[in-house]
Amino acid sequence: SEPSLMAIMQQMTRIMANLQAASSSEASRPPAFKTPSMKVPECFDGTQPFKVRSFIQSCQSIFHNDQANFSQDRKKVLYATSFLIGRAAKWIEPYLSNLTNQD
Repeated sequence: SEPSLMAIMQQMTRIMANLQAASSSEASRPPAFKTPSMKVPECFDGTQPFKVRSFIQSCQSIFHNDQANFSQDRKKVLYATSFLIGRAAKWIEPYLSNLTNQD
């Protein structure tokens, strides 16, 4: 036996009411907080030592903004050193080797 037109209409009315209730409860919920993305630090090559302070401040801002991902000093060091190039990268190599070999 086929459902009657009246039964189908009642079912559709219930579905619509449920959809409206769900959408109004979502609308009243505040949006989830999303950590704002930040500009990555400029690469530091060590040829202009006066730029190191800006490089460090840039890294610290990122660490402070995203504390969940940078909860360990090791993660901070690995992140910051990934932006070292040239002679700065060469200088950090032995220290970085020790850090990555601790696994």
